[in-house]
Amino acid sequence: TTQDLAVKSRGGKVLTTSDEWFAESHNLLTAAAPISRKGHFTPKGAWFDGWETRRHGPEYDWCVIQLGYPGTVAGFEVDTAFFTGNHSPFVSVEGFVASPSATVATGPEDVQWTPILPKVALNPDSRHGFKLEVPTTQFFTHIRFRMFPDGGVARLRVYGKVHQVLPEDKADVFDLAAVGAGARVEAFSDAHFGHPSNLLLPGRGHDMSDGWETKRSRAPGHVDWSLIKLGVAGHPTLIEIDTAHYMGNPPKSVTLLGYTAEDTLQENPITLLSEAPVKPHRQHFFEIPSEVSSGPAVTSVKVVMIPDGGIKRVRVFGSQSWPANAIPANSIIGQRRPLPDEDTWNLLTIEAEPITKEAFAPWGQVIEVPTYDPNSIKVNQGTAQKFSHIGYFSNLRSYALNDEPAVANIAIFQCYKPIETKDIGVRLLERHPYSSQMFVPMGGDGNGGFVVVVAKDRTSDGNPDLSTLKAFTVANSQGINYKPNVWHHPMIVTGRPVTFLTITHESGVGRDDCEEYWFKKEAATVGNQDGVAAVVRI
Repeated sequence: TTQDLAVKSRGGKVLTTSDEWFAESHNLLTAAAPISRKGHFTPKGAWFDGWETRRHGPEYDWCVIQLGYPGTVAGFEVDTAFFTGNHSPFVSVEGFVASPSATVATGPEDVQWTPILPKVALNPDSRHGFKLEVPTTQFFTHIRFRMFPDGGVARLRVYGKVHQVLPEDKADVFDLAAVGAGARVEAFSDAHFGHPSNLLLPGRGHDMSDGWETKRSRAPGHVDWSLIKLGVAGHPTLIEIDTAHYMGNPPKSVTLLGYTAEDTLQENPITLLSEAPVKPHRQHFFEIPSEVSSGPAVTSVKVVMIPDGGIKRVRVFGSQSWPANAIPANSIIGQRRPLPDEDTWNLLTIEAEPITKEAFAPWGQVIEVPTYDPNSIKVNQGTAQKFSHIGYFSNLRSYALNDEPAVANIAIFQCYKPIETKDIGVRLLERHPYSSQMFVPMGGDGNGGFVVVVAKDRTSDGNPDLSTLKAFTVANSQGINYKPNVWHHPMIVTGRPVTFLTITHESGVGRDDCEEYWFKKEAATVGNQDGVAAVVRI
């Protein structure tokens, strides 16, 4: 079984090239099949999905490729799809081994290249397979791909076996199922939307195209599975199941079975995980009981999705010998590496919009100088213009159950920008049941500003209704006045600190003055562990 050592998704990359005037050489390593956009032109000419050089160049064009993983080479696939009239008529491949501390020089003749594939002929718009008579015994870290004399190639695949990189201390814990350790997928039930070999890749991927996803099942009791040959026999201690980007299509649960080298017919599985529930778009870690880890070393694991769906990565952390060394405190093993949207993707997200008097009217008034007010009057011997009744200050304390009187509290709020600057997580709202509340920036010049977030009551219990959540951006030259009993978020400053003058009627009786509602239940319902029930996008 061989793997493409050069594909981008495994870390392959072009380091340098002689020419890529018409199409860039990094396209050679794209995992997806080449496509055609006939009739589409760039400023340099017709668009091609591949690598294409100028006409009438030197003896040959070349690019140096760093393989995603060092490995021995068994063969190549060279695809000239859609290159008709401009394909390269001949190509060759050479290899080089760089030491861990060395860098490959940029020139084509600066290193001692080892021939791997001699000069071979290509046809236009065709896939060509070149199997070496005998795979190389030497592993390579880099290759030089040459086109004679020039032209274009759509894709290059470098098939071989990964050169294993294992810890020197056999008790160290590492990913036994990593491509770099030599792991590979040997069999699977289905790969309709994504191949299970993606499970072994590094990183968390970029979308659903680089994971394992099966077609929908309809039969009762159906499961999908893939069999992974570990890079080396080992004692699993920790399992990671990552469903990154699978938001509406992860499996309900996952089972993981281990097999020893002696169990060639896979008749005596060792249960590592048993129907462990998994959530969408998240890393999951499962510790293996020591009585299982200390048992016979396993050489293969079967990943079983119940009933079907998609998984991004599977990591089987373990050691070659037992007992295993402790995982270092600074190791990333077992540590969550959340994606930017991992805790917010399933949340209600609203865009903050510029505030207007009409839009904000259900919740209060906008305090600003009117652009036109026929009722304004000249005062102070004609040196000032007075605009009356731009807000309504309310004290409804007579409706409170207690008899404590309320007085106007004229206060100063100094507000600062939160850590979250683009997407603000909504964890709570508050309201003042019997008083309006006015916020007016002091010294506001229109630069910077703040955001107000409001919601209406839920008719069932009076708590805030998330479906009515609204957010408004407000300039520093504007103020706002909340009506009594309006659910609102604490003030959110978007730029430099803002000092507000506030006026609220308060009696000193807790909930009469301010009532808070925390969205813990709503956040838990959508699987957010940080108590966030909605996101305001600024």
